[in-house]
Amino acid sequence: MSFSSENLLKQLDQSEIIRWSLELNNRKEAFSFLVQAVKSGNLNKHQFINAIHMLFRMAFPENVAEVVQILADVSGYKDIEIRSEAVQLAIGLIRLSASLKTPTLFSPPQESLIRDAMKQGLTPTVADLARDYFSK
Repeated sequence: MSFSSENLLKQLDQSEIIRWSLELNNRKEAFSFLVQAVKSGNLNKHQFINAIHMLFRMAFPENVAEVVQILADVSGYKDIEIRSEAVQLAIGLIRLSASLKTPTLFSPPQESLIRDAMKQGLTPTVADLARDYFSK
């Protein structure tokens, strides 16, 4: 089956977070499309949240650093829910990568973006997660 960006966008447009990204056919094309779609900012809220969750799930093993950067960039988004999801997923990727031979860490600019998101405001659960992460 060939890759269809239109079909993927339709599938992303649901209120609950999708969990099937690891089963995607055409993974490489889907990943590239999602990166461009998130960077463009032309997604609705449901599509945006589902797209960053898919990128999170598709990060391992070869795309961790790129996805962490995307999530750090998205952490400055104006919508608190999108910003909070990005921060939560970025911290999650950093923590999950600890088991790799070469763990990924936030670069100083990425950490600054995440800390700026904390100042801008996050949902209560994610704010607690971020405070806990940076207090260690």
